[in-house]
Amino acid sequence: MKKGFTLIELLAVIIILASIALISVPLILNVIEDAKKGAFKIRHME
Repeated sequence: MKKGFTLIELLAVIIILASIALISVPLILNVIEDAKKGAFKIRHME
């Protein structure tokens, strides 16, 4: 029995990881931006 992965399996994993990154990175950046805006509002309420 051969050990290792085929090129197709590696490409499939890379595509899946890239898809997850494309979805999650903008969401994370929005959360960070909202947190910064909230902190700014709290600081300027005082």
